[in-house]
Amino acid sequence: PHCWRCKTKLVFRVVTEWYITMDDLSPTNRRGQTGLRYQIMEVAKQIHWMPAFGLDRELDWLNNMDDWMISKKRYWGLALPIYECRQCGAVTVVGSREELQERAVDGWDRFEGHSPHRPWVDEVKIACSQCGKPVSRIKDVGNPWLDAGIVPFSTMHYHDDRDYWEKWFPADFITESFPGQFRNWFYCLLAMSTVLENQPPFKKVLGHALVKDEHGKDMHKSEGNAIWFDEAAEKIGVDVMRWMYAGQNPEQNLLFGYHHADEVRKKLLTLWNSYSFFVTYASLDRFNPVKDAVPYEQRAEADRWLVAKTQLLVDTAVKAYENYRTDHLMRAADSYLDDLSNWYIRRNRRRFWKSENDQDKLAAYTTLHEALVTLIKLLAPIIPFVTEVIYRNLVCALNSAAPESVHLCDFPTCQAELVDDDLLIETDSVISVVALGRSARNKANIKIRQPLSEVVVSGDARVLTAVEKNRDQLLEELNIKSLRTDLPRASFIRHSIQPNLPILGPRFGRDLDKVRRALQSLPPDETAARWHRREPIEIEFDGRSATLEPEEILVDEEGVSPYVVATSRNLAVGINTELTNELIQEGTVRDLIRQVQNMRKEADLRVEDRILVGISGDGHVEKSLMRFQDYFLAEVLGTRLFPKLDHPEHEKVVNLGGADVSIHIARV
Repeated sequence: PHCWRCKTKLVFRVVTEWYITMDDLSPTNRRGQTGLRYQIMEVAKQIHWMPAFGLDRELDWLNNMDDWMISKKRYWGLALPIYECRQCGAVTVVGSREELQERAVDGWDRFEGHSPHRPWVDEVKIACSQCGKPVSRIKDVGNPWLDAGIVPFSTMHYHDDRDYWEKWFPADFITESFPGQFRNWFYCLLAMSTVLENQPPFKKVLGHALVKDEHGKDMHKSEGNAIWFDEAAEKIGVDVMRWMYAGQNPEQNLLFGYHHADEVRKKLLTLWNSYSFFVTYASLDRFNPVKDAVPYEQRAEADRWLVAKTQLLVDTAVKAYENYRTDHLMRAADSYLDDLSNWYIRRNRRRFWKSENDQDKLAAYTTLHEALVTLIKLLAPIIPFVTEVIYRNLVCALNSAAPESVHLCDFPTCQAELVDDDLLIETDSVISVVALGRSARNKANIKIRQPLSEVVVSGDARVLTAVEKNRDQLLEELNIKSLRTDLPRASFIRHSIQPNLPILGPRFGRDLDKVRRALQSLPPDETAARWHRREPIEIEFDGRSATLEPEEILVDEEGVSPYVVATSRNLAVGINTELTNELIQEGTVRDLIRQVQNMRKEADLRVEDRILVGISGDGHVEKSLMRFQDYFLAEVLGTRLFPKLDHPEHEKVVNLGGADVSIHIARV
């Protein structure tokens, strides 16, 4: 045999060890559940295990374990207080320092004043309880888990301040990686506490999985895949690392590495960019949340929707922290950041550009400030450094009476009265339709800047009502000219019904082809409708009938030309992919707008700077600009459009649709 890590040759050696028996082995109890293992089982059942299968694993270990080996052939360690007489074989276990002093017949003076470790404790000899001969302590020391098991007693003054111990025992919470701990630390804590007090040593335990490399392999220096903390903190950033750990389901292994960190960093950047957007415009307008805040009742629906989303996140955060499931919070925070950045800020961007005294703009500032401050308070325990920087600027710099750190603030509480359920359903329905519309665009490989003529939506009455009410913003989001909600789903979607082979194969075996033909003979639109409603599907073959559950069949949905569709349960969105010359020209202008906006950033222009623009290209570009000139200038904050500028501050040649276009810009 060889060491699995360093490959050193090993020697197999049989030795005698000491054990604590788990069972009462007396003749009358040999078949009964009366041993120590069963006492520990009863104590374990009084603990809240996270995940819940932790209790099953602990009970399985206790039920199947042999006697507990407690000795080690080492020099340093817990000196086992066992005295075995070489003359008569009697074994004495000394229960305390005081008992050892009473029974000592030699060596106490040399031991006194030292800790009960080798070599000092071995100076003491006691008289054998049977033959009276001097007996020395056995040379073995204790398994380190013996020490680990008495933590709830040794660290909380069990011996010298019992009132203090009773105040804090049992511990509220412990956590450790569960591979191995059911037979190590968790077990040792339970064993010691059962013997000493017959009580649970802790109320809750969170067992978590392992940290491995990005390929799922164990990290080892010998493998060359180990990542040291200092290196990771320097390259990744500690807040990103904390987000990675907090966002991981503790039941599953964390695949840790730099690529995973890059994905997590994008989420943190979404928070920072949202904060940066607010600071940029609020600084220009000198917005102060203390004196400029707009009451909730005077804000727009979009503001009240974000307020409701924020309160729901607060509720999720409180429950997640209380239940030791930060991964639940981080998933909710990730979704919230997407709503904040990709919906609220983007949809309301123009509100921040209005005149300085505009009440609607102040309402938008108020809402975004509240959302950011609440969010960083919720995330401060997870990402303490980024949230502190944001807090000092958004709060301390504007309010001298505020706590000087985000970590000194009261934790937010959910204000349920601010959660407008109807508004949430309405806005979230529109967001879902927009997401499906973008998915359909991706499927058709048509970029969002290319206008389209028509979008079709099919869904339940509540969704369609929300879509009709928010028709204008939905069309703007998808860059589409018209909306229809009156088309039956079957008029723009073609359904194909297939068996789910991994499930139905084992069930029907050789009859699977007959099941496939029976499914394909059913009316596809009606079958798909039942599938979306999660209803069972009835089929017949060979004179037999069978009932298939929704998960046993697959429904493939394709658009009927010229539509490309994307679906989700009972919601379907189709886009008309036919392009007219006018639509193509408008798409070209939108491409030009994006290029000019990028050039503004590259030239370090301020957001309020007006510019002159010069553009020259092929005839298509010129005709497109001629038709949409006013729209183009409004979007880029341009005052005039020329074929060329004599003294540009920034110029660039870009390729649009296969043709080179020359662009010049200069501040007015």
